[in-house]
Amino acid sequence: MMEQSNVRRRQLPSLTHLIFGSRLLIGLVILFSAGTIYFASSVEAAGIDLGVTAQKAWDSVLNKADAQTKLTLKQAYEKVGNWKAQEQVWEQKIKTLHAANTAELERLRVEIRQTDDAKVAALAEKVKQTQARYEPLFALYSSVNRQLDAAKAIKNKEWSAAIRTQAETLRPVVKLAREDIRIKKKELAEVRKRKSAEIKRLRAMVAGADSAKKQIQTAKKQASLAKERYSNALQQFKQSTKQSQTSRVLSSLNTLASAAEKCAGTKQNIHTLEQKVSTTYVKVRQEIAKRPK
Repeated sequence: MMEQSNVRRRQLPSLTHLIFGSRLLIGLVILFSAGTIYFASSVEAAGIDLGVTAQKAWDSVLNKADAQTKLTLKQAYEKVGNWKAQEQVWEQKIKTLHAANTAELERLRVEIRQTDDAKVAALAEKVKQTQARYEPLFALYSSVNRQLDAAKAIKNKEWSAAIRTQAETLRPVVKLAREDIRIKKKELAEVRKRKSAEIKRLRAMVAGADSAKKQIQTAKKQASLAKERYSNALQQFKQSTKQSQTSRVLSSLNTLASAAEKCAGTKQNIHTLEQKVSTTYVKVRQEIAKRPK
């Protein structure tokens, strides 16, 4: 009995190891299978958007081809699909970035137009208040001068002397008041001048994006030409599948892949140019942010 018990104890670790190893092996098989299924589905997802008739013709070409040719055809087909997928990604990025640039440009224009508005308004109000404060003084001085003219007209020396004394007393005070107003008006004019110069400078910075925008228009024309080239290549591919000539199908696929690559490349270029526009606007935004409020 003791010997049988010892044998069982010695066999137990081996049995446990076997069970664990089997489970691990099964797990790896499942994981590998899942990965294979995912890879296969991903490959199948990449392709060309064909109509029903063209898809049947393509499937027929694949079914008739030998294993190596079939693999080559599929790889060429998937290459086209991958380039088209990249083009779609760039297209979405372009839309997002262009929308952001458009919105930012509008905000910048508004903020630039409002540059130093608060300072100008405050100084203009100060000038207005200063003028209003001195208005009674100016009115009194004008009244005294009119009385002095009247006294001179009737040749009343005593009245003229009294009025002249009052006028001479007011004259330096009026002069100081006018100087105060002049200084405040000059300060207002200088702020308005700086405002105008700053607006001109910031607008010039914004206009720095114009070069990239012109290049975008050129790139869009290139994208249209690339799209037309792709459409023509796609028609050639569909036509070659109908004829079921493997060599021509492969050749048309390679042409189609080249066209698809060109489409993706033009969209990537447009996105790069939109980034240049964005970079310009960021610099303008930084300039506005660092200005004293």
